[in-house]
Parts: sequence; structure tokens; C-alpha cells
Amino acid sequence: MQSFGDFVSDARDFPLRVTGSDRLHRPGSPRQDGNSFRGTRAMPVFLLFTIVAGALGCAGCAKKVVVPDVVNQDLDQAEKALAVVGLKPGAISGAPGTGAYVVSESPAAGQQVAANSKVDLKVELPVLVPTLTGRNISDAVALLQGLDLKLAFVSQSTINPFGKAKVEQQVPAPNSPVRRGGVVTLTVSRPPDIEGLLGLVAKEPAYQSLKPEYKTFLDAFLGNPSVSRSMDNPSTPSTPTK
Repeated sequence: MQSFGDFVSDARDFPLRVTGSDRLHRPGSPRQDGNSFRGTRAMPVFLLFTIVAGALGCAGCAKKVVVPDVVNQDLDQAEKALAVVGLKPGAISGAPGTGAYVVSESPAAGQQVAANSKVDLKVELPVLVPTLTGRNISDAVALLQGLDLKLAFVSQSTINPFGKAKVEQQVPAPNSPVRRGGVVTLTVSRPPDIEGLLGLVAKEPAYQSLKPEYKTFLDAFLGNPSVSRSMDNPSTPSTPTK
């Protein structure tokens, strides 16, 4: 890109000069009366104005790039994705460390910015799934809610008429790292007296502490535990379990 100094240097070498008769001549060439070399003393001023305007206009000619979507990517992957389009990571906030992943970016994905600009990233570390096997269903749901994790249910019949709905299995296993919003699948025992169980669960302290979306999802499962359900799509149960 040509600098302003280069434009000025070019203007000095421009092959025209002003004479006392207000006519422009090429150096070393005979005076002509045609329009080719006719002009006024204002001509160099006009040229200088044009040069300055062009230089200022080129100041905004920097290449623009689109900010990529790096949310939910590992931090190192996000930095590589930014480098591919000619951007750099800016401030890294949150909880960086092994396994950190991006939860937000600024400027946001899709915005156009100048090449070589910096993108600030906020990161978090995955949470470890607690041990849920053997817990009452309402206690298990309350723990997952506290970690901002979603859940899915799979029912498992039991012949114990006095048994409570408790977690028999869990996926992922205890102490597995899971990102915020991830789904933990619980296999829950299903006693014969499911209607009585629904009333008992509703009286438990852990159930009362649930947020509306968790409480509604648990109610839907207890009301019809013969099908698997997931918080990602609670209105469309999957294949019934046996």
C-alpha cells in the first residue's frame, strides 16, 4: 500500500509546471495553446487535495474478516480457529486450565472486524459428575441442577413394592468431566406403586428445591416412567424401556 509520503513524492515529480502566464508546460517541451497543457495556478492545489483525500480514504481500506464461532471449543482449538482467519486471542478470562473450553467471545461470532484484531475469550473448566448411584431420584436431580447439568431418565422395573425411585446406574460415570449443560443419563428403579411414589417424591425437601424446569421434567417422568426422557427434548420420549 502506498504511503502518504509516497503520494507527496509523486506530486513533486509530476511533469507539469506553472509559468508566469498561468499556463502549464511540460519541462523541455514547447509551449502549446491547446487544452492539453492549459491550466491555472490552482491546479497543483487541486492535485494535492486529491492526494490527501486518497491517502485518508486508504486508511480505512484494512482487510475485514468474519469472527468465527469458537464457543464450546477447547481453548487451544479456539486459538487455532482464530489464527486461520487472521485474528488473535485477546484477554482470556474465567477459569483457564487443562480442559478449559470457551463459553463466550467478544466480538461475537459473525461480526466483521479488521484483520489482526484481538478476540477476548471467556473460558470455564468442566465439572466432575458426582456419584449418583444409590441416591433417591429427587436428590440426584438436585445435585445435577446445582452443577447446571441436564439429565435423561431410563426406567428399570423392580418388584419391591416399598422401594423408592432411586438411581441404579449413571452415564457418564462418577468423576467424569462434563461441560456445563451436558446431559447425565440416570437409570431409575420403578416400583409397582408409581402413583404413590409420585406423591412421596413431591414431599421430599430436595424436590421442593428444584427449579421449575427440573421439577416439570421429573413430574413428567414419574407420571409415565415406562419411556425414556431427556431434558434436551422432553416432549418427545424415546423408545419405551422393558
